[in-house]
Amino acid sequence: MWRVLYTGQRPQHENIALDQIMLELRAQDKIPNTIRFLQFKPECVLIGYHQSVEQEVRLEYVQREGIEVGRRITGGGAIYFDETQIGWEIIADKNSFGENISFEELTAKICNAVAKGLQKLGIPAQFRPRNDIEVEGRKISGTGGVFEGKAFLYQGTILMDFNVERMLKSLQIPVEKLTSKGIKSAEDRVEWVKRYLGRMPEKEEVFSAILEGLSEELGIQYQWGELTEEEKRLLEERKEYYRSPEWVYEVKRSSSEPELLFGIYRCLGGTFRISAKVDPDRKLLEQVIINGDFFVEPKRLIYDLEAYLKHTPLQDVERRIREFFKDRQWEGLNLTVDDIVSAIMFPLTKMEGLDLGMEKKLLMTSSVA
Repeated sequence: MWRVLYTGQRPQHENIALDQIMLELRAQDKIPNTIRFLQFKPECVLIGYHQSVEQEVRLEYVQREGIEVGRRITGGGAIYFDETQIGWEIIADKNSFGENISFEELTAKICNAVAKGLQKLGIPAQFRPRNDIEVEGRKISGTGGVFEGKAFLYQGTILMDFNVERMLKSLQIPVEKLTSKGIKSAEDRVEWVKRYLGRMPEKEEVFSAILEGLSEELGIQYQWGELTEEEKRLLEERKEYYRSPEWVYEVKRSSSEPELLFGIYRCLGGTFRISAKVDPDRKLLEQVIINGDFFVEPKRLIYDLEAYLKHTPLQDVERRIREFFKDRQWEGLNLTVDDIVSAIMFPLTKMEGLDLGMEKKLLMTSSVA
């Protein structure tokens, strides 16, 4: 029997703390498989685990507007949450969905189930790989997940009512998108419940529909419950950490010093932002920082790769990347080792430009589609 929770409207650091706590406790078999509904108050911007606040958030705007900034424990891109949006989460044993299930298969199963729930509200939602739920081509829910041992947490959002202009101003997006034409274009790319239905359903109606979809598609039984005493105790002990600069800003800080080469690499599995500190005289990769909107497991894989590549001769970087992944157990959502090689090698090819005397500033702006 699965447990269902609604943990109410909470500040972002409490919701993130509960994500980590519930994931850990499920991995230890201390709580049952759980479906959690949540909301945020005050409004906030949450960046993905592998992202940098400075690269993703328009800090001057959010600080002026009282919009909080936090970091998720899951990968993916930056998301703006107002107080109407409903978050949904599944915290469960991986084997509940079949032995040896891949991240891609798990994503499809859960997203199809949530889409079916939205259909019960009268919204013709469908799963759109790699990890979105859409309505007639417009995104209504973004999703992502993380594993810890045998347990996983998979989460998504449901846009109920939405202020696209406020979202755009909160995130580091190109200035041209802030024009009336740009805002209209963004509105055409997303959908929200109130606009589609012409009314704002009560949250309980949404919960019921999503639970029906999950139950039918995943073959589960559930009952409503409460947080355990251990979950409550750990929340009080840990919640402050998840709004500390150490978590929000320091976990993944990307430098923009002029000696860095910078590249943006896009592929089916997401977007990589690569900062590479190179000694041009010794042809040495001193350090690489890998940020972006992508999903990999285990979560610390990217940090381990960064450490593995420190002080590597440029001619050996590709070999070292492939050596790192050889015989290593990992998963990436629509990602291959070749994608990661291409992402990291992209800014390093600019060393040819440095050798020709080109301005470093020019070498920090390129991107690959």
